[in-house]
Amino acid sequence: MGYDRGVTVPLVIVTGFLGAGKTTLVNRLLARRRDRQATGKLGVIVNELGEVGIDGALLGGQAARQIELPGGCVCCVLGDELDATLLELIAQNPSIEAIVLETTGVAEPLPIAWALAREPVARDIRLAAVVTLIDATHFLASRAVSASVDAQAAYADVLLMTKCELTVGSSDTERAESVARTLAPRALVRRGTADEHAAWLETLLADPVLPDAPPLAQQVPQADGQVSDHVHGDDCRHLDSPAAHGIDSVWLAVEHAVDVEELEDQLAELPPNYVRIKGIVRAEPGSATPWMAVHRVGPRVSSEPIEPGDHPRARIVALGPGVAVADLARCVAFASLG
Repeated sequence: MGYDRGVTVPLVIVTGFLGAGKTTLVNRLLARRRDRQATGKLGVIVNELGEVGIDGALLGGQAARQIELPGGCVCCVLGDELDATLLELIAQNPSIEAIVLETTGVAEPLPIAWALAREPVARDIRLAAVVTLIDATHFLASRAVSASVDAQAAYADVLLMTKCELTVGSSDTERAESVARTLAPRALVRRGTADEHAAWLETLLADPVLPDAPPLAQQVPQADGQVSDHVHGDDCRHLDSPAAHGIDSVWLAVEHAVDVEELEDQLAELPPNYVRIKGIVRAEPGSATPWMAVHRVGPRVSSEPIEPGDHPRARIVALGPGVAVADLARCVAFASLG
């Protein structure tokens, strides 16, 4: 696998109680990729095709274990053993770039996370984020129905509020969001329509390509004459796609080796607007794994050893609204061994 992506395939768990909108979100995500004729390969694992109800035009009416979909997607039915299903998906699709796993409405994400952390799955797949859908109309009432409702929220890295448009004029959305935030105080919370959530999820799944240019940061005057607090320069790239939904991108060259655990701790402390962070860094001299990839999705931070390629360069990139090079530099400075 390439230097820019790392070793393992990122997997996003999409969970939420019955009727929260998981099926709609997956359908919209697949439709977006189909409509723009996406070329990268995405894996989608569901529990039962009949239950999920993925658009028949996408499936062609088939019900196979793995189904090739437009937009470079592979839909895979979850078997009795999650590890076997994942390993089969990877083996049959070696170029796969990311995986979405939709749970049942009553599943709890923690046992799934444990399964992903076990060998041999952990060699090929890493848990990137748990995305939990919160139904603004039924979340509070559902808490008394099943303990999984609170578990799904509490273990979330990202909370997507759904059906908010149905609560206009009432306080249901505010109350549901307040309880969900209490259960998951560090999670990133977003409100939006199904289409907006699908567009955001597609951005989240995209592994940012680390830029390759000398560092040069400077502030940029805005059209109104004000100076933005968003640091920009040759080491800063903005997403120019209209589908980016206000997500900016900044990056920084990392000059010295770092204490990887300290860097993870520092990145974890950044605020929720840091939606996605990826870095390739040099570890402590003499380490058995001299090059590491560091990831953050929502508040979840992880790292993995990598093969850096012929001309490695240490650098780190962050995506999110209002992200700044200065924040990345501060994290790197705390962890620097130089």
